[in-house]
Amino acid sequence: MNWLIGFCIAGLIALLACRLRLLTAGGASAAVVVGTSVFGAGGVWSSLPMVGFFFTSSLLPRVLGRPHATEQRTAAQVLANGLAPTLCCWGAALLPAYAEAFWLGYLASVATATADTWATEFGVRFGNPVWHITTRRRIPAGESGGVSWQGTLAGAAGASLIALSGQPLIQAGEPIAHAAALGCMGMFLDSLLGATLQARYRCALCATLTERTVCCGAPTQRMGGLRGIDNNAVNALSTLATAAIGIGSAC
Repeated sequence: MNWLIGFCIAGLIALLACRLRLLTAGGASAAVVVGTSVFGAGGVWSSLPMVGFFFTSSLLPRVLGRPHATEQRTAAQVLANGLAPTLCCWGAALLPAYAEAFWLGYLASVATATADTWATEFGVRFGNPVWHITTRRRIPAGESGGVSWQGTLAGAAGASLIALSGQPLIQAGEPIAHAAALGCMGMFLDSLLGATLQARYRCALCATLTERTVCCGAPTQRMGGLRGIDNNAVNALSTLATAAIGIGSAC
C-alpha cells in the first residue's frame, strides 16, 4: 500500500512542481520514480528529508534572487541527486536485515545534495572571499571548485537539518550526527570533483568561464577537466560516494 500511496503523493507533488515551473516534464517523471521509491520503502518519515531537499533546492534560488531562479530542473538534474537515495531505499526494502545501514546511506546522500545546494546558493549570493579548493587562489563566486566560509556554514546547516529530519529512520542519536558529518564531507568532495574532473569551458566571444558547451550562440573551448563530466555527473558521484561510505560504516 505504501508504494501506491507514494506514487500518488509523488505524482501530485511533481504536478505541482510543474505548475510552479520547478520541473520540466522529464524532471517530473524522474521525481515520481524517486518519490515513489522513497515513500514506498519508508513511508512519511523517509520522505521528509527528500521533500525538504527538493523544495529548499528549488526555492532558495528564487528567495535569494539568483539569476537562474526560473530554470526548471530536468530529469538528469533530478537523478543526479536522487539516484543514490533511491538505491538506498530499494536496499532498505529488499534487505531488511541491513535496513538501518541503508537508511544511514540514504540520509548521508540527501544531506550531501542539500549541503552542496545550500553552499552554492549562499556562497554565490554572500560568499566573499571565495577560494579555489585546490589552488587556494581567489576566484569569482559560482566558479566550479570554489569555497567560502559563508557557503560552508550554510551547507553544514543544510546537512544537519536533513539528518535531523530523518531521525525516526535511525533509533540511535550517533548515526544522525554521522549522517550530517558525511553530508559535509560530501559537500567538499563535490567541490573537489568540480575543481578537478568537471569539464570547464571558455566562451570565445565574451571570454567567460562556463560549464556550458555553447555560449553566446557559439561552441565554447574546453579549458580543463574531463569531457562529459558535468555538474550532474559530479553531483551523482558525490552522493553515491557518501551513500556507500554511510552504508559501509554501518555494516
